[in-house]
Amino acid sequence: MKKAEKGRAGCGCLLFLLVVCMIIAAALIHPFSLRVLGGGFRYADKIVPCDAVFVPRFEEDRNGEIYVEAFREYWSGNGKAIWVENDRVLGLTMKEIVERMAKARGIKEGAIKAVGAEGHRAGSAEYVKEVLARQGIRKVVLVVPEYASRRFHLLYGSEGSGTEKSPLFLVKPVEVTYFKMDKWWKSDLSRSLMGHELYELGLLYVNRFWPASRQEEGKEDSSP
Repeated sequence: MKKAEKGRAGCGCLLFLLVVCMIIAAALIHPFSLRVLGGGFRYADKIVPCDAVFVPRFEEDRNGEIYVEAFREYWSGNGKAIWVENDRVLGLTMKEIVERMAKARGIKEGAIKAVGAEGHRAGSAEYVKEVLARQGIRKVVLVVPEYASRRFHLLYGSEGSGTEKSPLFLVKPVEVTYFKMDKWWKSDLSRSLMGHELYELGLLYVNRFWPASRQEEGKEDSSP
C-alpha cells in the first residue's frame, strides 16, 4: 500500500514538473518575450560631435542603409571623416562604392577613408582601434545595425589596445528594413541574423574568460 502511494506521489511530481516546463516554454515563445529578447541586443550611446564616423562591413546590408546613416551623422557635424571597413565586392572595394554613394549626396571628395587588413587581423576591432588611434582620432561614432549594436559595444569598449590609446567609440544603432526588431521571429533573415548574433556574443564571452582560465591552469601545471 505504501509503495503504491509513493508511486502515485512520484508520478504527481513528474506531472507537476512537466506542467511547469510547458508553462515556461510557452512564456519564452510568447511574442512579448521574444520582443524583449530582441530588445536586449540593442544598445545606444548618446551621440556627440566626434573626430570620425566608422562603419564596419555587413554583407547583409545590400542597399547601403548603414552608410546612408553614416552620411547623416557626417552632415550633422558628428564626424570630420567617414571611415569604412574595406572589402572587395564585384571588382570594387567598399571604399570605392561608398565614395560613389557619397559623391551622389554631395559629400566632398576625400571624406571617405578605409580601414583594411589581411590575414587573421581582417575585421579585427583591435586593428581598427590602432589605425584610428594612429590618425590622432579620439572619439568615433560607430554606426551599426541595431541587432548588432550590443556586440559592437562590447567589441569596441574604451579599453586601450597595445601602446596606443584607444579612441572612445559611441554606438549609433540603425533601424534597417531587412531586419524586423519587433517581429524578428517571423522573418527567415531576421531569425538567421539573431541566431548569428547570439552565437557571436556567446563566442565573445567565451574568448574573454577562457584564455584567463587556461593561463591559470598552465601556471598550476608548471608549479613545482
